[in-house]
Amino acid sequence: MKKQTIIISDLHIGGGASDPGDDHVYQGQQLERLVNELAQRPQGQAGDIELYINGDFLEFAQTLQDAYRGRDAKSWCSESESILKLRAILAGHPGIFAALSKFMTLGNLVTVAAGNHDVDLYWDSVRSELSQAIHPDLGFEFGSEWVERYDAKLQIAHGHIPDPVNTFKRWDEPFIDGEAEPRLEMCVGTLFMVKFVNFLEKAYPFADNIYPVQRLAEILAKNDKKGLLVVVWAFLRFAARYPVAMSIEPAQANGLLGKQLLDLVQRDDRVAEDLARVAAVPIEVLRRQLRSEETLSEFLLLHWPDISSLAAWDQLPKSVVLSTGDTQNSLGTIVGSSAFGRDSLRVTARNRASKVEATQIVVMGHTHIPDEHIATHKVTYFNPGSWTRYAEVTNAGELTLDDLRDESKFPYSLNYVQVDEPDASGQLRATMVTFERNAGAIK
Repeated sequence: MKKQTIIISDLHIGGGASDPGDDHVYQGQQLERLVNELAQRPQGQAGDIELYINGDFLEFAQTLQDAYRGRDAKSWCSESESILKLRAILAGHPGIFAALSKFMTLGNLVTVAAGNHDVDLYWDSVRSELSQAIHPDLGFEFGSEWVERYDAKLQIAHGHIPDPVNTFKRWDEPFIDGEAEPRLEMCVGTLFMVKFVNFLEKAYPFADNIYPVQRLAEILAKNDKKGLLVVVWAFLRFAARYPVAMSIEPAQANGLLGKQLLDLVQRDDRVAEDLARVAAVPIEVLRRQLRSEETLSEFLLLHWPDISSLAAWDQLPKSVVLSTGDTQNSLGTIVGSSAFGRDSLRVTARNRASKVEATQIVVMGHTHIPDEHIATHKVTYFNPGSWTRYAEVTNAGELTLDDLRDESKFPYSLNYVQVDEPDASGQLRATMVTFERNAGAIK
């Protein structure tokens, strides 16, 4: 056991400066500088530090997006696809992996825990190639929700397992059975990234850093572009398949706009011709395929980057709504307050402390929101947040779609949790340390 444990989380390291899916804050080589600073400490020089990277270290879900060839909504990458993504990440940030290698050469330990964005670490070849890039003794934690240190006094979890959007049916072995080529399980959150956010990010790089994600639909709906309103409707149809996970009322996806869209496709040749041209199919084939709101929403999500700006949507009535019922809001009642977040992980921390008597410190990540909370009279919960920019949106009226074009406007706070070995009384010492902070233009 090392004398000091440094816990960081949610770095989301992608393919580097040329990769629009790389959300890691690296303009000033922040992670490299942290690792080098740790190596210069007396504990680092003595090899007495464990750097624990608590999930979502690597951004497989958004890096090298064309590498993913799966078509089944339940299955994520094959082993060969994950390797291609890993190689893009290694090439994009050579300084990070060199710093980690030097740190471990001193005898320190680096442990990488799998999160929902880097479930790809389950592949043997991915772990092997990452170890080659860093150090043969690189440690990994995957397959269980909780990891313990210091005789169970320290409890660590990424935090995605209790999150309905990002949980896995079999986190101990998240592979899809019956595939011609073995593939990983796809959680709902990754599916949403692949189907929707990855495309949106090309125009609006900060789109996936909105918390909670439901607010993104509200920001889109505020815009006057009817094509984006159509996309919001398709998003709600998608979300309604997972009402608990996405905190969306199913009734919202069955409103007047869907009926109006179907009517346009079936009756207006200009609309149908535009969509048929995008899909490269004859108009009669398109109309046969799009006879229900379900098939129409699937089509829109598949092709939306090409159809959101079509003049066809000008045929929609001037006033459209996305839900029926008493409310006149364009999005009805998105249940943002029930989204999985800070309070949910505080409850999870208390539950863990109640199950493991020795617990003194609980550390989680996942939400990207820094937190320090007295969980019980003897247990403190920490969340260092993310090493990305972020925006916690309590009111979508605070942001516009144009705001999402420039991620440099948004703040970041790069924190880590430092846990020192127990003192003579057996008590752990833990503190949250801010390595670097930037207030941003939008707070």
